[in-house]
Amino acid sequence: MELRLDVKGASPEEISRGIVAAQAVFERNGIQPDKAANGMFALEGWDIKGYPEGEEPSEEEDKAASVWFEAERAACEACCAGWPEEAKVRRRALGLGSPEPKVKTANPATWPERKRLYPDIIRRLETATGPDRQLDIDICFVMGWINESGTPEQAAELGLPYLTSNLAEVAEITRKSLSQWKIEIDQEPCDARIIEPERDADDDDDMSVAAWRCSDGWLHMEKPPANTAIALTLAAMRLQADSFLDQAW
Repeated sequence: MELRLDVKGASPEEISRGIVAAQAVFERNGIQPDKAANGMFALEGWDIKGYPEGEEPSEEEDKAASVWFEAERAACEACCAGWPEEAKVRRRALGLGSPEPKVKTANPATWPERKRLYPDIIRRLETATGPDRQLDIDICFVMGWINESGTPEQAAELGLPYLTSNLAEVAEITRKSLSQWKIEIDQEPCDARIIEPERDADDDDDMSVAAWRCSDGWLHMEKPPANTAIALTLAAMRLQADSFLDQAW
């Protein structure tokens, strides 16, 4: 879980500034945010119950809660620095949650358009018959690596990766982005799987994905991908989409 700051009207830069300020408070006090949050929940739960005797938070929980509130104040002050007094947010803004998907944070300004186009890119990868330089540049756009799409000629001018033809290049990008994940490639028929790192045995939510054939034998499409570069690009994009598309696959 990562720190999240919800301040209406704040820019990504202001939110980032607030998160950094909160993290500094936790580091200075030598406590992890989740532990501080647990202390805050214990204190607020006692409040909700009407402060019954004998159910007070422990001394450790009370100290942890104090750090959480200090971090929240610091985050709000840093985020809203320079704002009119009436617009500033001072509490109930800091929280813990899953990190924003990388595809969104890579370029927040173009995210709404890129999110709309993302499913179409998946479909084009599924039906691609071979290397496609136009598809390469369109993928780079929806991933947020460039500010706008373009032509195959512009893809060459910009030195964009060959995502539908060069397996080595796609594998390097994927390994850098998912350094702890395992990548499996099949040559005949072409397929690729990205396998989640070791997780709790009791956790039923397996985030591993495949380009074509899932571990249970279920197929994403009738035919396998046209080549292994397309297969790995498709698997990586499926994994990314699981964080922002409802019932993606």
